[in-house]
This record gives sequence, structure tokens and C-alpha cells, in this order.
Amino acid sequence: MNSKSIARNTALMTLASVAQKVISFVYFTIVARNIGPENTGKYFFALSFTTIFVVLVDLGLTNVFIRESAREPKDAKKYLQTVLSAKIVLGVLTYLSAIVVINLLGYAVETRHLVYLSALTMLFDSAHMTVYGAMRAFGSLRYEAYGIILSQFATMVLGTVFIYMKLPLIYLILAYTIPSALNFCYATYNLHKHFGIRLGIAFDKRILKLFFLMAWPFALGSIFARVYSYADSIMLSKLAGNTAVGLYSIPYKITYAFQFIPLALTAVIYPRFSEYFASDRDKLGKIASQSIKYLLLIVAPIVVGISVLGRDIIFSLYTSSYADSILPLRILLVGLIFSFISFPLASLLNAVNRQGTQTGIMAIVMVVNLIFNAVLIPKFDIVGAAVSALVGNILLATFGFMIACRVTILPWGEIFKNFVLFILAGVIMGVVVFCTVQYFHYLVAVLVGVIVYPLSVFALRLVTVADCRELYHDITQKNKQTL
Repeated sequence: MNSKSIARNTALMTLASVAQKVISFVYFTIVARNIGPENTGKYFFALSFTTIFVVLVDLGLTNVFIRESAREPKDAKKYLQTVLSAKIVLGVLTYLSAIVVINLLGYAVETRHLVYLSALTMLFDSAHMTVYGAMRAFGSLRYEAYGIILSQFATMVLGTVFIYMKLPLIYLILAYTIPSALNFCYATYNLHKHFGIRLGIAFDKRILKLFFLMAWPFALGSIFARVYSYADSIMLSKLAGNTAVGLYSIPYKITYAFQFIPLALTAVIYPRFSEYFASDRDKLGKIASQSIKYLLLIVAPIVVGISVLGRDIIFSLYTSSYADSILPLRILLVGLIFSFISFPLASLLNAVNRQGTQTGIMAIVMVVNLIFNAVLIPKFDIVGAAVSALVGNILLATFGFMIACRVTILPWGEIFKNFVLFILAGVIMGVVVFCTVQYFHYLVAVLVGVIVYPLSVFALRLVTVADCRELYHDITQKNKQTL
């Protein structure tokens, strides 16, 4: 694949991811405004519940399939048919498991029906993920990017129509099921038309055994990550009720919407981590340190700005019925700082063959998070869930940093200094924004913050033009040499 193709694919997937996040955020805002906290809680619970189970349909097979098909394109069809055959069996077992578990937990009939349909959506999502994986192996991400955007847009259109038709809640889940099924058909059509591969059933025991042996680290990591990410919503549902889940879903969605930023950065720096681990350990530490610095640059104004304007944002977007979401939002935003830091650290560990260690970190944090949720939710409701998430993100960043320091030299003193100064720059901006919003609309305060924060950063000499040029050079120079 040439540099032009890499650049085009990267740009397409980045734009598709951003567009998906924006559409998803707008759609969830429409849903929450119109159906209220209790129904939002039921809706969000059903999606969260099945999202945990979707990992069991794949068990890391798609990641291995993409990697092996890229190495041996001539065997891609055989690999695809074997993986899809395995996923049919896994899908049936997972669907039945989800039904059994939701019934054992004693949820109401309406909630169970939402989960039944959401679990069906899960199967379509997992299927088209593998089909698109075949195209990734051939170096084409265009159809996947289109599919991501069109599917999310179709969900928003259908869901909005269903809301204004005042149809039952299950139709909002159907708004995901229909586009997901169509996305699978779209992916299958393009795989056949442009790559000459038809879907089929073919069990190759040798391939399947080999893939499962290679996939288990991916599977464990994905299971731990999903449980850690969605267990709070499940436990809130049982311990505090549907309304609590609905109130918690607002701060969760707002903070989660920004995760595409560290994901995009780590996608770019991951190859450089692998390269410098083999050739230049000093450069490895430098790139990691710079990555953390620039993520702090981005996350500080987000955290401070939304914390200051949280009440205005929630009241204008979601109405006053979500007033109890304000404090959890501020707590989760503090956790967002540590979440941003943990992304490049996790990428570093994976790049230097310490993926097992990273999986171990996720397992520990998951267990701690479950314990904190079990203790805090009964006492503090959604605030307890937010505090548990904050503790988990702090642990992810702390453990990741401790292990990364054993792999390479990280200037912890400089990183801590940058942490403090970026927060200071954010606080300076926050004070000005707070004063502004007392007299003007909060959108005016946002514009003021956009001006004040960069001035604060440059005044504190946290970032210079030379710094930006150096980071760009470090990340891109190898691409220019090798492509």
C-alpha cells in the first residue's frame, strides 16, 4: 500500500469516526430530551447490556483474521468463511446467554424485550465488522467509512421519526437493528463486487484452532474493557433503578464523545512506538512524553470548560429534568483527563510486546471498579458510579505509567509539571468563562474560552511553534523514508 492510500484511508476513517460520534451525540440528545430520564434509562441499559455480550460473539477472531489475511491475501476467502462459521455458532450461544441472563436478573417484560431486539442488532454488528475486516486486509477502508456514517445517520432518522410518531420504546432499538442489517448487506455486496469474495460456510479446524490460540489475548482484553466500561450502567439499573441509569447516561455520553481524540492520536503513533522500541529507546520515551503533553493540551479546556458550563449545557440540551446529572458529569470529566493519559501508555505497552501486561492492568482495574460500584452505588447513587469510574481511570493511567517507566525512560518530573500547568491554564480560562456566563449566553462564554485558553498556554510557554513542528517531524519522518 502506498503513502497516498494510507493517507486516504486514515483520513476517511478519522472523518467517519468523528461524523459517527457527532451524529450519535445529536441523536442521543434528541432521544433523552423527548422520552425522559426513566425511559432513557431503559433504552441505555438495553444497549449497554448487549454491548458487553457482543465481545463473546467475536472473541478476538476478527483482529487475527485481518492480520493473517493481510499477510496471506490468497487465503482471505478461506479465513473469512471459517471465522464467519465460527461466529454463527458463537452468535447463537451468545444470544441465548443474553436471554437467559436478562431473565435470571428478573427485569420487567418491556426491558427484556428491548434486550432481545438489541441482542439481534449485536449479531448484525459483529457480522459486518468481520466482513469489513476482509476489506481492511486488502487495504480498503472506503466502504467501511461510508457504512459507518450512513448506518448512524439512518438510525438517527428512523429513531427521530419513531419518537415523533410516539411509538413504543422498542422502536428506538429497531432504529439500530434495521440500519445494522442493511449495513451487513452493504458490506457483503461490496466485498463480492469489488473483491470477488462470496460469503459461505466452511469449517477448517486447523485454521480455527490456530486463530483461537492467537485471539485469546484480544478476547480477554476486550471482555475486561467492555465490562469496565458498561458495568456501572448495569449495576445502577439493579441497585438504583431506570431513572438513575437515564440520569447517568447523559454525563457518560458527553465524556465518551471525546474519546475519538486519543484514539486518533494513538493510531498514528503506534507504528512509531514499535519502530523506536527496536531502534531508539530514548526516542520512544520522548514520543510517549510528547503524546501525553499534547493530549493534556486538548483535554484541559474540555474538562474545565464543560465543568463550568455543565448546568447551562445540560439544561439547554436535555432540559431541567436531568439536573441531577450535573455533579456526575463534573466527576466523569476529571476522569477524562486520566483516560486521555492512559491511551498512549496502553498503546506503548502493546507496541513493545507487553500486551499481556496491559490485559492484566485492565483485569485489575475492572475488579476494583466492580467493587467500588457495589459499595458506592447503594449509598450515593449515580454520584457513586461516577466516583468509581474516576478511580478506575486514575488506576489505568497510574499502572500504565509505572509499567511504561520500566520499558523506556519517561521524564516523570516534566510530565507532572505539564499536568499542573495545563490544568492551571484551564483554570485561568475557566475563571474568565465563569465571569462571562454571568452576563452573556453560554455560547458566548465558549467563544471567549476558545480565545483565552491558547493565550494562557502560550503565556505559560507550555507549547511553542517549534514544539509542534518537532512532534510532526518525529511522527512522520519514518513514513517518508519507507513509503
